[in-house]
Amino acid sequence: MHSFTVDAATLWLPLLKRLTERLPSWGLWKNADTALSGQGDFDSTAPVEDWSTITAEFRRWAFENGLGPVAICREVSGVLFLLAVDRERHVALELDVNARKYFRAWTMFTPADLRPVMEIDPRGFRRVRPGAEGIILLVQNGLRWGGRPDVEGLRRKEVRRFLASDPEGVRLASHLFGSADEALRAAAAAVIGGGWDRRAMLTLESWALARALTRPGVIAGRLAAPRRKRRCPLLHTIFIDDRRIDDVDAWVRAVERDHDVFHSP
Repeated sequence: MHSFTVDAATLWLPLLKRLTERLPSWGLWKNADTALSGQGDFDSTAPVEDWSTITAEFRRWAFENGLGPVAICREVSGVLFLLAVDRERHVALELDVNARKYFRAWTMFTPADLRPVMEIDPRGFRRVRPGAEGIILLVQNGLRWGGRPDVEGLRRKEVRRFLASDPEGVRLASHLFGSADEALRAAAAAVIGGGWDRRAMLTLESWALARALTRPGVIAGRLAAPRRKRRCPLLHTIFIDDRRIDDVDAWVRAVERDHDVFHSP
């Protein structure tokens, strides 16, 4: 994971506050503290109708801070990727916006689903509360196929700490999973206790997959996502190159062939 030598919090907080003030449905759904420490990207959620406003605010923020150009990608269904190039450090700064998030090809949440678990961080931006973030991280980063634990993901994302710090957030977020909420809470309790409940996780996976099967087009799209990430130069930069850009001018020329690239606010 690439880290930035600039003060990430000083750089990013004005944008996060601005988006919070302008867009009631926008908020960060994971990794806020990590990203503000200079590690990784910002993961947010907002409906598609807010994307143009988010893009405009991101562009303004980028150029006010001496960054640019700004490139955007919509190749992955339901996700807006925004990159601002830091030419001096040869890296891209990234904000992602999910209109929906999937788990096993089933829609785990939309922005509206997360409203009950959003809160205003003391630093002035909207984010999911810790227990809810723990639930999301558990299924997104702590779970392998077949109900098996991703031990490194659980450790790296501090899932146990998030879950243990906010039982009410865990309870509220588990409702995202409908009738599988009891299994999810059992799985979370096991992680808090230092263990793993594979049976509960298999129940959760089966429940999500059964609902995904009613939307075969979504499954096909999710299966095609890895191929898009390899083919698209912008997504390749994010997922393969860890946002490192060695030759900025060549990168811009490649991205401009199929993406919107802005050289001014």
